[in-house]
Amino acid sequence: MRIGFVLRPLLRRCMPPLLLGLLGGSGCDAVDPEPQDLPDAGTPLAYTVDRYDQTFDLTTREATSRLWLDVEGAREGCLSLPAPEGVTDVRWQGAPAASTRTEEGTLEVCGRSVVDGPLWIESRRVVPETTYLYTQVGFSRRPDLHGDLFSYLLGWVESCDLLGPCDDAPARLAHFTFDVTHAPGQVVLCPGSLSRPDETHTRCELLGTRAPTYSAFMVASHPAWKRTRLVDSEVARVELYEVPGGLLGPALDAAAVEDFLGWMTARFGPLPYGHELRVAGAPTEWLGMEHPANIILRDNLPLLPKDYANMTLHTLMHEVVHQWAGNRTTLASARDYPWKEAVAEYLTYVYEDEHRGTDAASTLAYWDRLARTSSFYLRPGDVPAPPFISFVNDVYGTGPMILLLQLESLVGRPQVLSALQSFLAEPGAQSIEDLRTALEGASGVGLQRYFETWVDGAGEPDWPFFQVEWREEEALVLTVTQRTVAGRVYPCVVELELQGETGEQRQRVTVSYGLEPLSATVHATVPLPPWPVRAVTVDPGNRLVNRRIPLFLWEPPASGLALGLKGPVEGDAVDGDELEQRSVRFREGR
Repeated sequence: MRIGFVLRPLLRRCMPPLLLGLLGGSGCDAVDPEPQDLPDAGTPLAYTVDRYDQTFDLTTREATSRLWLDVEGAREGCLSLPAPEGVTDVRWQGAPAASTRTEEGTLEVCGRSVVDGPLWIESRRVVPETTYLYTQVGFSRRPDLHGDLFSYLLGWVESCDLLGPCDDAPARLAHFTFDVTHAPGQVVLCPGSLSRPDETHTRCELLGTRAPTYSAFMVASHPAWKRTRLVDSEVARVELYEVPGGLLGPALDAAAVEDFLGWMTARFGPLPYGHELRVAGAPTEWLGMEHPANIILRDNLPLLPKDYANMTLHTLMHEVVHQWAGNRTTLASARDYPWKEAVAEYLTYVYEDEHRGTDAASTLAYWDRLARTSSFYLRPGDVPAPPFISFVNDVYGTGPMILLLQLESLVGRPQVLSALQSFLAEPGAQSIEDLRTALEGASGVGLQRYFETWVDGAGEPDWPFFQVEWREEEALVLTVTQRTVAGRVYPCVVELELQGETGEQRQRVTVSYGLEPLSATVHATVPLPPWPVRAVTVDPGNRLVNRRIPLFLWEPPASGLALGLKGPVEGDAVDGDELEQRSVRFREGR
């Protein structure tokens, strides 16, 4: 997902980010045995949900849900399912449940299985037309620029239980079917393979590769969508759904999309959810959202400020990566959200760097701007935890830079890509710690110190500022010193640009702290340029998370506000943006 601790519990205790779960319907004729009485306190049953059969009526918002469960042990007892209020007609293998109770977001249903085979639980609910805490999570109808209503049933991390009974744990992968009833002529999209039995029904089946609830609970519909073929190749068939006169089609280079799909499948295997990939434009709040075999893009992407060189293509490529990174291989927990977005951004960048010239430089510059203003570490230790919506919006710069890009300079790009191939090789759930393990395996070096320093922390990140001094002898002697409040020394490679008196007099060199730095200061000797060095710029390529303001070094006093002032002296670097473009952030001591 590209947006401009979460899941259901996260939505309750803090501002939530995205998706909601869908509530749905039955998949086969149910046996209807008589209900049987159970003792007042039934045995708690452990379970996993293998499949969700959902039905949804776009007009009435009536939904039914059938959950197929693998239950451990006893054939009778009680299940606790995450669920919203308003769930009705709960049935246990087709018969009325012995008892049901909904309390604090949990549906407790008790019964006895009298039919051999899997246990299934059915229920009904009218899904409210509402969204949650400043997002599109929920069910909404929104007009586009032409006044036509776009309907969107949207779930997200730990949010599927906002619409009906659903195991909202991020690591759970399941199969899904969707049967959607709609007005004649309405175009409906949902995850998996799609068919239209008649003009008022659309069915989707996701019965091959499993998918997480955060992305699979989705129904999107628009009465004016027209389908056009964007790509038709051995790699994929990409169908674009857009209203007449839409902006996405003209902005997308079909040849570039096809080439990127070939680049991805050559490294990570076929598209996980079938040969067809459906891309639709709609009035959404986020730039894009990944669903299995479907991508929803904001319909005015070409008009937005160009944070990336090509906003539309970059966003589409980012969401394509999520078919593997996020959908097929998903999050072990909500805390692991950063790796999903980091991988999508990084692989998009690598393709831009190898195939699209200057596009990559714009991507790095945008990441760097985001990272410099980040408010949290990637694995924040703050107590209480930061609001999830704030946290996830904070990772689009630091995530790809810290977890992947900076490691190119330390272990090599081929090793980083090899690690991602291993990390995403199989369906399942992965954590940030699993990513570290994959990177160590591919590179053959330990990264514990790197992750402890760059990834873990509490409070506002204490990113380093780099002070550079130099003197010219028979060679150029560089002294680089990291400045941080807490005295952290970050493992990294620092790129420097030596500058002379004219714009043409520029030369780049690197200074490495290595993966186990012993000191905040390193020295490097490089050949003298054929001109006098007048200035040194730190990180001219925007490849390292660092502070860009050389004038202020702050220290936390016992109370109040304190700033340590350090003016530039001869031989100091003036790095980053021009001085008149810099902003100074004053912090209160804590």
